[in-house]
Amino acid sequence: MSISSKVSRTVVFRLTLFYSLFFALCVVMLLGFVYWQTAREMNRRVDQILTLERRHFVSLSADRLPDEIERSVSRDQRHVYLYGLFSPDGHPIAGNMDQLPGGIPMNGGIYQVDLLVRNIQADPLSARVMIHRLGTGEFLLLGHDVKQLIEFGDLMKITFAWGGTLTILLGLMFGVFLSAHPLRRIEQIQKVCELIMLGDIKQRLPVGKRNDELDMLAAIVNRMLDEIERLMSEIKGAGDNIAHDLRTPLTRLRVLLYRVQQQLGDAPVQRPMVDQAITEVDSLLLRFRALLRISEIENKQRRAGFKTIRLQDILEQAVSLIAPLAEEKSIQLSLKTATVNPIHGDGELLVEAMINLLDNAIKFTPADGRIEVRLTHDANGPRIDIIDSGIGIRESEKILVLNRFYRSENDLNLPGYGLGLAIVMAIIKLHGFGLELSDAGPGTRVTIFCWPHSI
Repeated sequence: MSISSKVSRTVVFRLTLFYSLFFALCVVMLLGFVYWQTAREMNRRVDQILTLERRHFVSLSADRLPDEIERSVSRDQRHVYLYGLFSPDGHPIAGNMDQLPGGIPMNGGIYQVDLLVRNIQADPLSARVMIHRLGTGEFLLLGHDVKQLIEFGDLMKITFAWGGTLTILLGLMFGVFLSAHPLRRIEQIQKVCELIMLGDIKQRLPVGKRNDELDMLAAIVNRMLDEIERLMSEIKGAGDNIAHDLRTPLTRLRVLLYRVQQQLGDAPVQRPMVDQAITEVDSLLLRFRALLRISEIENKQRRAGFKTIRLQDILEQAVSLIAPLAEEKSIQLSLKTATVNPIHGDGELLVEAMINLLDNAIKFTPADGRIEVRLTHDANGPRIDIIDSGIGIRESEKILVLNRFYRSENDLNLPGYGLGLAIVMAIIKLHGFGLELSDAGPGTRVTIFCWPHSI
């Protein structure tokens, strides 16, 4: 995911963008209101001037009116006023207008139109205009140039565009700036969470000095992790103590039963019962040994054995050790390895994990079946696939079979304690690898991703 995509998905950036858009809208509305009020006031003043001019000219006698209009034209140095006196048939008598504009009611109302003015400009001029019919039948035209109002409107449009754009751009820049720190904090929290998911329960979320929302949330999660670690330690310690304490009396019990077995000789009744008791004790000892083995691996007491190893050697050793079991069941066991880079890990533990996986594959693969072990190289690193033609695993059980003591409905009649895959998962987590169970059609595919992976 790109940095821009990460920033755009942060709450800080989205809130800043929202407020920037809202503020830009408010600025545009404010400027629009200012323009509307200003234009309204300017038009009102122009209309007021035209009304006063009309009163002045209407009060004059008919013989003085043309001269007064010409004097008004000559006094207008800025050329913003329009004057015109026309005969009843529309011929110009005085002023700077050559003809009456069409489309304007001659009722004394004020209208804004575009018209040509003599000796001012060749293009039509926007103006506020009124036409008043005099008692003599003549028409009096009065107008005022509104070019400044139009220019002011164009300026306000440019201001709207630039003001809104700059507001949004500044908001985006400010949003990116504000999002940078929370995004770094979230990335740090994500890395710590991935380590916790990989089994390092002692990791804690970073807490800054700002005491912001992220710091408050991190502190709460850290307290929760402290409590979880304490409870897990108590439960795990109790389980380990039980397994350790019971192993000693069970060992003594087996020794006593063995002595009884030797003393009974070939007794027809008691000997089978003693043999069965020894078998059950051996089963319990194997379970406790497996539990303590998982505890040892999860405590990371074996990281001292980590070194540079070749996965080709690991798989060849595991396949050679498990091959006799496959031959007994007439299962075809094959190994295909590609050249991959060495990794850092514990070779003995990885061999143990491979043997457990291959043992499971042999257990659930019928006679004359096949098991294929592949070592390939993905874009992220080495990958191991163990593919069998067995009975497979139900979709609903693919997560459950990785738990301790869980046994699928397919293997209730087969030997085992439901701890083999638990040991494999402990070894996988210790190395930080990933494990995936999928269908091989028929059978099961177990994939191990030999690079840092969330499990």
